[in-house]
Amino acid sequence: MNKHDNEPQYKKYDFNSEQTRRSQRRKQYSGWWFALLILVVALGIALSINWVLTKDGHSSNNHASSTSISKTISKSESALRKKASKGSLTSKLENNRVSAFKNQLAVADQNGITKQQRRQFQSSIELEENKSVKFQEQSLLDKTKTRPSPKRPKAPDQFATTHTFTSIQDAKNWANATKQQWLKAGYVNYTITSNGQGYYTLKFMK
Repeated sequence: MNKHDNEPQYKKYDFNSEQTRRSQRRKQYSGWWFALLILVVALGIALSINWVLTKDGHSSNNHASSTSISKTISKSESALRKKASKGSLTSKLENNRVSAFKNQLAVADQNGITKQQRRQFQSSIELEENKSVKFQEQSLLDKTKTRPSPKRPKAPDQFATTHTFTSIQDAKNWANATKQQWLKAGYVNYTITSNGQGYYTLKFMK
């Protein structure tokens, strides 16, 4: 038999090593929770800072927007003031232009104006860009009456008088050259006579 058969058999338990492992586990868990806590706190701080910055940004944007609106209102008011002050000047200029047109019309109006003068005044009105001036000028022109154009004086009848030539042939040549004209004027024939002084007189007859 083996000499160890009669010896009691037992196992060795190291209780200290078990406690050490448990302690290490606790330390590991504690370190993990601590790291998580730090992460949560850091995240909370970051969110707080972001919220503050965002709030300040909104405030500055609102301030900038208010400033921009104020500037726009000021510009509009300034433009309206300028337009109001310019309105009287514009009216004055309009009155001056209408008065000038009225004076020109009065000079041309000699118991009325001719058709040609009316066309000239009408052309001037059509070139006018200001509606108010244009309306007033047109009204003045419409109230002005048109007088009949003067009749053109008749041209002197060159065939009503006699014509003198140095020869009969010269008299005939001129009569033939002007034949269409004296026929149109109502003459039908002509005569050539000597005046006793070596000249020949041409006379047309109706």
